[in-house]
Amino acid sequence: PDAIDHLSSSGADVLGNAGFIIFVLMLAVTPIVTMTGWRWHVVLRRDYGIAMFFVAFTDLVIAAIATNNRFPGGFMSRVTGHSFLALGTLATLLSVPLVLTANKRAQRSLGKYWKPLHRITYVVWLGILVHLLLLFGFRGLAIHALEVSAPLLLLRIPRVRQWFVSGRKSGERRHARIALGVVVAGIFVVGLAPFVHNLATDGS
Repeated sequence: PDAIDHLSSSGADVLGNAGFIIFVLMLAVTPIVTMTGWRWHVVLRRDYGIAMFFVAFTDLVIAAIATNNRFPGGFMSRVTGHSFLALGTLATLLSVPLVLTANKRAQRSLGKYWKPLHRITYVVWLGILVHLLLLFGFRGLAIHALEVSAPLLLLRIPRVRQWFVSGRKSGERRHARIALGVVVAGIFVVGLAPFVHNLATDGS
């Protein structure tokens, strides 16, 4: 009899955390290429992206049908009635064109427009971070989301990326590259660990 109440209260603990974990694993694929030159794992970027969308979409569906006890007022109130809900919904909806075009056929059809379209990922990323900041304030999981995002953003800065790539190709600055790689990997793990812990404890 209390299934809906349990579903509405546990959805964020399970799907919200899982969706964010999958999302940052997707974002980590490119920085790993930058630091190591490995390519074998690049295929995971698409798979993680698709998985993240379906997890987030399921979370949105649950919010739309099972959170009336927390956000009364109808469907729109449950998905956009608060700023953090509206941003979460927007981030999920912006992922739709990314998922629909996450294949070779779409890449060939869109040609030079495929990459600009998939830069929407950065808008989704920003939307998720602001969603968490509005939900938690500057504390808890919101701060950890910023921590895990910092190294992913740092390694996307053109000058930093070029520093790693040129060093790998020339064999220079090996110790400096290793040291910086360990630091950014450590920050990433420290930021991600609370989400994994929350999923394993509150989620279960």
